[in-house]
Amino acid sequence: MKAKSLLTAVGMTAIALASGVAFGVPAEPADNVQPAPQAAPPPAETRAQDPAEFDLLLRRYDAEEKAINVELASIEPELSQLDTRLVVRTRAYYRTAHAGLLPAGGGFDALVDHAANVERTRAALMRDIGRKQELGAKKEGLGKRLEKVRAERAPLELHRQAMERARTALAQADERRAAFDRAFETSTAPPDYVAIYGADLGPSDGSSASAGFEALRGKLPFPVAGRAEVRRLTRPGGGGTAMEMTSPGSAIARAVAPGRVVFADRYEDEAVTVILDHGENYYTVYGNLTTSEVKVGESLTSAARLGGVRLRGKDGSALYFELRHKGETIDPAPWLGL
Repeated sequence: MKAKSLLTAVGMTAIALASGVAFGVPAEPADNVQPAPQAAPPPAETRAQDPAEFDLLLRRYDAEEKAINVELASIEPELSQLDTRLVVRTRAYYRTAHAGLLPAGGGFDALVDHAANVERTRAALMRDIGRKQELGAKKEGLGKRLEKVRAERAPLELHRQAMERARTALAQADERRAAFDRAFETSTAPPDYVAIYGADLGPSDGSSASAGFEALRGKLPFPVAGRAEVRRLTRPGGGGTAMEMTSPGSAIARAVAPGRVVFADRYEDEAVTVILDHGENYYTVYGNLTTSEVKVGESLTSAARLGGVRLRGKDGSALYFELRHKGETIDPAPWLGL
C-alpha cells in the first residue's frame, strides 16, 4: 500500500513536469556561473584629446564585445540540446511513472527497481531543468553586458571621429597657411597682354600695363565697383597695412591688374582668399570672399572677376585687400591714388 502511494505521488510529479511545472529547482543560478568580464570605464586622464588613448579604449571594448559574442554563441548549441533532451526525458518519465505501466507479477523487488528508475529519470530531469535555467540566466546577463559595452563604446567612437575630423581640419588649415606663404616665394614676369579695365573700374592704360606693375602706381582701380568706404587695417602681428573696402549690398571682387592666380582657397576665418602674382614680386591679396571664380595657375586680365564678397551685417560687403612686394605688405593707398 505504501509502495502504491509512493508511485502515485511520483506519477503526479511526472504529470506536473509534463505540464511545464518544475519542482525543487533553485531560482538563482548555480555558484559556478562565471559573470561576463567587465570593461573598466575610461579613466579621466584618458578622456583627453589623445587619439591613441581613444583607439586603445575602443580596442578593449571591441575585444570584450567579441568575447561576449563568442560566449553567447557557445551557449546556444547546449540550450538546443537541453530542449531536445527535456522533451525525451519528460515523456519517458511520464511513461515510467504512470500507474498503468507498473510492473505486474514481478513482486516487491521489481516494484522497488521501477521506483528507483523513476527517481533516476526525475533527477535527470531536474538537472536538465536546472542547467537550462542556469544557461538562461547566463545568457540574459551576457545580453545586458553586451548592451552596456555598446552603450559605453558609442560616445567614445563619436568622440574619436570628432577628433579625427578636427585633426584633419587643422592639417588642412596648416596646409592652406603654408600654401598662402608659398604664394609669395616666387614671382613670374607680368602677363604679355594689355590691361583691360571695366567701364566702372577706371580707364584703360595700355602703356602703363606694358611697362610693368611699377608703372601702375597711383593708377590702380579699386577692386570693387561703385561707391566704397575705405578703412585702413593693421595686419595682425604688424608688418604693414591693409584696407577694408565696404560696399552697400553685394559686391564682386575684381583683379586690379593682370596677373596669375597663385592661391585660391579658404584661409584663416574660413573665408575664401585669392592671391594674384603681378610679376616683379608684386602681389595683391583679396580676402573675405564667399566663393572663388578662378583657379590656381590661371592668368587673368585686369578687372577679371575673382568672386563674390561676403556680407557683414548691415554694413554691406566688406572686401579685405592687401598689396605686397617681395612678400611684405606695403601701403596700397598711393597705388590706388588715395
